[in-house]
Amino acid sequence: MKVDIAIPKTRVDYLTYNTSDDLNPGDLVVVPVRKKTKFGIVINKNSKREVSGMRDVEKVVHRGFIPKNMLTLYKWLADYYLTPLGEVLKVALPSKILKKYEFVQKREAVHARVRAPTPNYHQNVAIKRISEAMDSGEYATFLLHGITGSGKTEVYIRCVEKAIAKGGRALVLVPEISMTPLLFERFEERFHDQVVTIHSTLSDKERRQIWHAVRDGRYHIVIGPRSTIFVPVPDLKIIIVDEEHDQSYKEHTRMPHYNARDIAVARCQFEKIVAVLGSATPQVESYYNTEIGKYQLLDLKERIDSRPLPAIEIIDIRKEMRPYISPELQSRIEQTIRTGEQVIIFLNRRGFAASLMCPNCGFTARCPYCNLPLVYHKPEKDDKASLSCHICDYKSPLRSRCPKCSRGTLLYRGAGTQRIEELLRKTLKDVDITLPEEHMMVVRLDRDSARPKGNMHNILKAFERGDAKILLGTQLVTKGFDFHDVTLVGIVNADIILHLPDFRSGEKTFQVLTQVAGRSGRGEKPGTVLIQTYHPEQYATIFGQLQNYAKFYGTELMSRKDLGFPPFSKLILIRIKGTEEQNVWNEAERIYALLQKTGGFEIFGPNRSFYYRIRKQFRVFIVLKLNKNYPHRRLKFLKEYRTVKCQIEIDVDPIDVF
Repeated sequence: MKVDIAIPKTRVDYLTYNTSDDLNPGDLVVVPVRKKTKFGIVINKNSKREVSGMRDVEKVVHRGFIPKNMLTLYKWLADYYLTPLGEVLKVALPSKILKKYEFVQKREAVHARVRAPTPNYHQNVAIKRISEAMDSGEYATFLLHGITGSGKTEVYIRCVEKAIAKGGRALVLVPEISMTPLLFERFEERFHDQVVTIHSTLSDKERRQIWHAVRDGRYHIVIGPRSTIFVPVPDLKIIIVDEEHDQSYKEHTRMPHYNARDIAVARCQFEKIVAVLGSATPQVESYYNTEIGKYQLLDLKERIDSRPLPAIEIIDIRKEMRPYISPELQSRIEQTIRTGEQVIIFLNRRGFAASLMCPNCGFTARCPYCNLPLVYHKPEKDDKASLSCHICDYKSPLRSRCPKCSRGTLLYRGAGTQRIEELLRKTLKDVDITLPEEHMMVVRLDRDSARPKGNMHNILKAFERGDAKILLGTQLVTKGFDFHDVTLVGIVNADIILHLPDFRSGEKTFQVLTQVAGRSGRGEKPGTVLIQTYHPEQYATIFGQLQNYAKFYGTELMSRKDLGFPPFSKLILIRIKGTEEQNVWNEAERIYALLQKTGGFEIFGPNRSFYYRIRKQFRVFIVLKLNKNYPHRRLKFLKEYRTVKCQIEIDVDPIDVF
């Protein structure tokens, strides 16, 4: 018998082998590949392929290792994202999962059982609709659109309870690893040892143990970031995607560049179960799907206990002498702290200064590999001051004098979270407030401060206890946190994302600002949001529509329709990169010529990427705009295309189009 076998980390869909065993799709085997032996997954039995020099399967390791429904998902993923099946298995199966499998016993719960809050009317409607869909045994996708603080998590928990009561299991996706412990605690308080989390910060052994325990049905609830969508959960009844709009669900670094939210919907279709996508600021495409009947819309229209949304105020910092912390924002911060309440300050830029420039000759310190300005980072604890490239992670020691003219001192340009932290500490030094010794005035939460394991959890817990009065951070502070004493949110610069050359920049800005604004006023006291901007007139539409998604959606959809962008079309981005600039452009032109012959879509490019050179590699992209029903099989040649001294990346439904 001939069988087709997919081998992880190969750039082919499968290879064909002979076998005397009665193998079935999903079996784990060992096969020879060149002079080595590798693990493989049987994809098809009784293959019709005729291949010369066909070799034999060496050993059967585990029958039924991958369930058939997961194989169906892997095949769909390879076809949709134009990626070899071998590369799909590379991201779908945890590292070293095929080498040795072990099991873990359920651990003791660490949280005492808590009393469940009583759902309000809107929550009950949502729970009832989702429960009825699970009872039907048919596929359904719900978009749970709830304003910030409306209690979406309680809806998730109640629906999971219903799924377990029906003998099923649940999969819950979160956008960031950093959010996993927070949601895990909420579920563990209610479900104790029935819940487990799996993510990339676990050791290979831990992930392997949990993966097998989940596959064998030892847990009822699995929580984790985007890669968790590939875990084979038996008797699955519901998949929940929290903050479905978040860009972290998109795989940016490895092929295939999948979106876990879209795979969750596809998996629910294949398994005939229910998907719940939750967000206060859904992606435009998701909300559009509710209008055309593809998804069902569930609205949570008010906050818990009918608490009001925060008041929004705009500060024009063109008129301010101090552009980072305006007198108005400083005054509000001081006032809030004096009344015993807390503040969140948001700036989506880490480090101390965005660049260093010589005032005499104009020299700017740049990354030798990417040619981008280096960001200045002040020393922290045992670290030294450094210049860092946030694209390729290149680091250089700080220069005290200009290397070009040898004169003067380099000047800081722009501000990051380190600089704002320093300004806050200086300006609030004289605030007349007495704090216990263990209390801090400001804590900072960004990629740098959160990097040591457990640091992020410690920072958030300190702020939650009230040991700090101000939480300053990047997008990490927007991720669904619920701090009841926060009554003021300050946004230092609302314009950063809007400057990107991307048709989604307005949507991304609205989402980030709405999410961070939603951290204010979640307790008994009303909240306020102060937004600092250089462009109050230009972006008045976006700022004025915060917390009013329907109004923003209507404006954004009209613009998308005029331009023919998604959801009215489909985009595929093809990126060519390599170390020889001319060779990259030549390869791009060859691919462009092949695409022209294929036809049936618009082609834009080849163009320079916004980040034209990263890690010494030049980057050129081509964008295809297709009809939504365009068959991907006509583009299958792209995943089989072999470049010369270049790499090709295919990004279907890209988040960033540059």
